[in-house]
Amino acid sequence: MSVILLEHPRPKNFKRFEEVVNAPLSACLFTGYIASVLQKNNVASEIINAHLYDWSIEQVVTHLSQKSPRLLCVHGVYLWETTQSIFDMLSTVKSALPSTHINLYGYYPTFSYERILADFPAIDSITVGEPEFTTLDLARRVLSPKDTPDEINLPGLAVRGKDGKAVFQPRPPIKDLDTLPFPVRTDVGLYTKKSIAAYIQGSRGCYNHCTFCYLNPFYVQATPWRSRSAKNVFEEIYQLHTRHALSNFYFSDANFFGVGKSGKDRAITLAELILTNNLEIRFGFECRANDIEEYTLSKLVMAGLNNVFLGLESGDPASLKRFKKHTTVDDNKNAIRLLRDYGIEPTFGFIMFEPNSTLEGIRNNFGFLKETGIMTTPAITAHLLHHKQTLFQGTPDYQAIADKATTNHSFTDYETFYKMKDPKAEAFYDVISLICRTALSSLPETYDCENNPLHAASTSLSPLNNLLITAFDETLSHFESRSTPYHQSEIQEMGEKWIAAIKHEANCSVRVAGMEIDAICSSDLQV
Repeated sequence: MSVILLEHPRPKNFKRFEEVVNAPLSACLFTGYIASVLQKNNVASEIINAHLYDWSIEQVVTHLSQKSPRLLCVHGVYLWETTQSIFDMLSTVKSALPSTHINLYGYYPTFSYERILADFPAIDSITVGEPEFTTLDLARRVLSPKDTPDEINLPGLAVRGKDGKAVFQPRPPIKDLDTLPFPVRTDVGLYTKKSIAAYIQGSRGCYNHCTFCYLNPFYVQATPWRSRSAKNVFEEIYQLHTRHALSNFYFSDANFFGVGKSGKDRAITLAELILTNNLEIRFGFECRANDIEEYTLSKLVMAGLNNVFLGLESGDPASLKRFKKHTTVDDNKNAIRLLRDYGIEPTFGFIMFEPNSTLEGIRNNFGFLKETGIMTTPAITAHLLHHKQTLFQGTPDYQAIADKATTNHSFTDYETFYKMKDPKAEAFYDVISLICRTALSSLPETYDCENNPLHAASTSLSPLNNLLITAFDETLSHFESRSTPYHQSEIQEMGEKWIAAIKHEANCSVRVAGMEIDAICSSDLQV
């Protein structure tokens, strides 16, 4: 096959096992859309989803060496400290296949294209922004006998100029998303076997400009939110449901609802199409708190909505204002209440700590979490109580902090690390992150009975959950009541006291919960 589209392996990084910010990147469907556009234009391609297959890097190198493609396009996903392993893999591929043109696309390469091209000679080009038609043009040029990779200069494509520096000219975003063919989906059966939802992309971008988000800068556009029509989205769902018996869907959109009434009307139309055609499906999506209102929600629930990821971000008014979220704490509370009224317990995007956090803001966040009853299990509670904002290239917050001397950068400058401006908030975070990471590392990922996940929501884990909440509350009170700075030895001692208690309770709770689930499994088998 002359063109291969690769979803590279994503080995687990135990230093970052609690980070969830990369999750949407695996669901963006760019690879499937590229394949469909190539197919529509009579350019043959093959998708290799090494991530889905759980392939090792060695397996990928062997497989690609046997295929010997002329163009290898790789969806580059940031893997924290292990990102280097992917570039090492591609360097090995390039050594074995020197005539293969290697291209990267995706969020991470878009914002780091200058450094990647400077540091990694194995990479020939990087697609910046939407990849579909840039990849089509690239494939045509690479497959043409008239051109060599050095002569390629296309809109949307970053390459090395004669001086070795990156050269790039932007490509306008796709105006009408309905013109895109439905994404190619390989190994649908494996997705079903792994209980992975079928992702649908109904829109791109967002109508807001939150300072922590790189979504709109990725698309480089003046009109941020673009959508497919409700009819077009329904046709894809209907096709997947009737041809492949898929009934579980999840929208990869960062913002399912569009702007104002027109966005709600589109959602209602989609719900009515599902209901009119008697599709028995379930689906979920991500949205902002201010977009949840009762009539639209009721229609969507009737059509099968059962899963909502709600971008709350904070329970502190000052933080919401700094984030330019354009929502209020009351908006967050009302959205949670409405979803629960319709039988949906949402999952949440929540930032407990950010560069400008203060103890007062942290207390406001904690009070919000307690009032709304979000902290239900140790896994959820530990994530919420220590989640710190990540600063990635492309976000306004990254730009505001990245050039300061007190910061340091991660791999190819894509992520920048920081200390909070308030030293008491930073010291408090040091204690709480140790406590919460200890709890998370003590919990198994799932309890499993006949492949049905039984998460750590057992009542046996309530003591551990309560201990986490108490540890946060009492430690915060210590910091609030003291005017003088804590020495590092005191911080260490405070953390160690709670860590010992957390480990003891985790061992007891997990053991008892395991016994309960074993009993449930035995009962189910007898029935």
